[in-house]
Amino acid sequence: MRKIDQESNTGKIIRALGFGVGVTFALANQRSSFKMTKTLIREIFKTNTRPKNVNQYFYRLRQQQIISFKEKDGKREVVLTEEGKKVFLRFSYEKMCVKSSKVWDRQFRMIIFDIPEKKRQARDSFRDKLRDLGCVKYNDSVWVYPYPCQSEIDFIANYWGVGRYVQFALVKDLTNRSHLEKFFKL
Repeated sequence: MRKIDQESNTGKIIRALGFGVGVTFALANQRSSFKMTKTLIREIFKTNTRPKNVNQYFYRLRQQQIISFKEKDGKREVVLTEEGKKVFLRFSYEKMCVKSSKVWDRQFRMIIFDIPEKKRQARDSFRDKLRDLGCVKYNDSVWVYPYPCQSEIDFIANYWGVGRYVQFALVKDLTNRSHLEKFFKL
């Protein structure tokens, strides 16, 4: 299976379903739901016209077991399967960033991890994402960031299945503080 790009029409459909938008999109061909369909098309595809092959996208996604159709209260719904949720989670992971606040609370966030060798790929990927987020390596398995980021770190650790090996600390004072303050331009 080809990797799904989040900016493709297929990726837009998955993102919309992941955010709860467009649940009835594929099946909204009835006259009563025309207005809703038009709104959903505008929301998902950022255009007023329906792409010609939108039914093919849903067919392909169903064949790849990314979406499924469920009966609920006499209506059919389009929902993401477990595989679809993984694709949606990957989109969230790729776009993740830590927002820095304008005012620094004078505390550093320390990310400490001891991920076993048998999970080397997860450890390396976790470390790469920390670097991408702007964290600074303080020691081999200790990284530092000045702004609140615990929910993002927890998400990344759980994404790679290494949450139990990652600890988070709020630190008021540490050695080389002035060096870190210069690095982060605080």
